[in-house]
Amino acid sequence: NLDKDLNVASVLRTHNAFCGLEFFWLGRKKFYRPGAVGTYIYETMRHVVDLPEALEKTQDYTWIGLDNVPGAISIKDFSWETEKPPLLIFGHEQGGLDFLPDLAYHCKHIVMIPQIGSVRSLNVAVASGIAMFDLCMKKGWM
Repeated sequence: NLDKDLNVASVLRTHNAFCGLEFFWLGRKKFYRPGAVGTYIYETMRHVVDLPEALEKTQDYTWIGLDNVPGAISIKDFSWETEKPPLLIFGHEQGGLDFLPDLAYHCKHIVMIPQIGSVRSLNVAVASGIAMFDLCMKKGWM
């Protein structure tokens, strides 16, 4: 449920670059095609309106949330070893995973990207790129 259309499209482009299986987006927004520069043609995209529908349609995945919150596991130390394929869950631009009540509760792990600068968080497109790269490297897919 990102507010910025370009963020959803940018995450989709990153998803394509790292050969993700399925791309889900949750919320009321329609998909903004121009920002994806055609990558939507090659992707399996699924729109889900609310959390119950998301939980139903993603039962074959292990939810891994990404958010800079107390208690999160540093991505440096996270192994990505899960029973089912990992489904990376990114929160809202302003509120992170807390934008939707109970969203973080359904994540098996919450992973954070350590930062040394003065900002608290990264743009969702940047964070998704770092996470997907880390996943592919640690799994030996690259």
